[in-house]
Amino acid sequence: MQTVLIHAPFCTPASPPYSLAYLYSFLQRNGHRQLGIIDLNLEYHRQHYSKYFAKLQHTVDLKALLKETSKEYAATHRTIRKGREPEDTEQFINNILETKANTAVFSIVYSSQAFYAYALIKKLKEKGITTIIGGPAVTPQLAGLADLHLNNEIELLEALQHKPVNHENLDCRTLLDYSAFPLHKYFSPQPVLPIKTCTACYYQRCAFCTHHQSTPYREFSLHDIATTIKKSGQTYFFFIDDMIHKKRLLDLAAIIQPLGIRWMCQLRPTRELDKNTLQTLYDAGLRVVLWGVESGSQRVLDLMNKGTKVCDISRVLQNAKDVGITNVTFIMFGFPTETTEEFLQTIQFLKNNSYSIDLVSTSVFGLQRNAPAFNNPQQYGINTIHTEQRDLLDTKITYTPTSGLTTNEAAALKRKYTKTLQRINKVAKEMNFFREHLLTSKD
Repeated sequence: MQTVLIHAPFCTPASPPYSLAYLYSFLQRNGHRQLGIIDLNLEYHRQHYSKYFAKLQHTVDLKALLKETSKEYAATHRTIRKGREPEDTEQFINNILETKANTAVFSIVYSSQAFYAYALIKKLKEKGITTIIGGPAVTPQLAGLADLHLNNEIELLEALQHKPVNHENLDCRTLLDYSAFPLHKYFSPQPVLPIKTCTACYYQRCAFCTHHQSTPYREFSLHDIATTIKKSGQTYFFFIDDMIHKKRLLDLAAIIQPLGIRWMCQLRPTRELDKNTLQTLYDAGLRVVLWGVESGSQRVLDLMNKGTKVCDISRVLQNAKDVGITNVTFIMFGFPTETTEEFLQTIQFLKNNSYSIDLVSTSVFGLQRNAPAFNNPQQYGINTIHTEQRDLLDTKITYTPTSGLTTNEAAALKRKYTKTLQRINKVAKEMNFFREHLLTSKD
């Protein structure tokens, strides 16, 4: 084996990583077949939390699991920041060396992976292994440590083959091959496979978002998606696109309905998603939707450029609930200039719509580099932006709003209303970290 693709700790081990499945499939189709995958994140969790994996088919104490993992994650991060190796380093390095690979490729999707990836890359370089890194959460420190920092799968193919490739001859179909993953070992009662239907969010206007940035919107072949589903032999799927528009949803539903699968996705609660549409999607297997609600204040929604109306959101949630869909609502407190009164409007909105909501997922707004709110601060009520360099993570960004709640004030209010939010939930709040379980528990 010449190349091994590596998924580093830490992130939720509920499903195989889409990024590695995509890279593995692309490289295989384009002639680089001496290739393997190691999900060290999965190995770490199965080794340290085996008692929870053993109870997956019964009742798992998710609260206890999260308490244990958060404590151990933090301790491991401190160890790495002090320049010491975490306890599993030697074992993980041996696992990689046993593949006989001379190149290790890391895909960094979450900032929480930066610490362990840093320790592993440093050790692999000492062993003479070429290290390549890429992904949306690569930090300057990681990019500087690895031998190569690449931007996409074509650059990776060229680096592995040590020569340019003719782009016109590439097989760029989005057929995914999950056969290299131990699907039944993940932390989910049944395997849930992640799939994307497009390159980026079609909407691309939310003021807080950086996911689309410079990526043009392009839809993947529905035939390829259906082929991936059929070849996988699995029943449960998570379409992980940030958003999918109505026509695309209906086209997707038409092609996958005969396959008898169950699926979940993320949507914006807009008026066009009427009850008939939601019923059609349910009939095609849609069982869980993660809704980008964000706020119960129309002024805040307008400032966010969400393109939604509070009255429409209520109707969409109720219609989805009525047809049998489980509703998870994303709520973002503390967007710049949000007032206490507007915060409370969101709380009241959630209470008024509690019948339709199964799980509330809350966060406090954090300013991100290159988001519209970062690039045009005055337009979004941001007075000053502060940056702070960190050792292994990306630059910390904070801000001072021109008016309204500060970040700390919004966080304090969120804590104050924790019990109110929990009373709305029909499932344990810890399900926010294991949303795949919501899907597998539906049937």
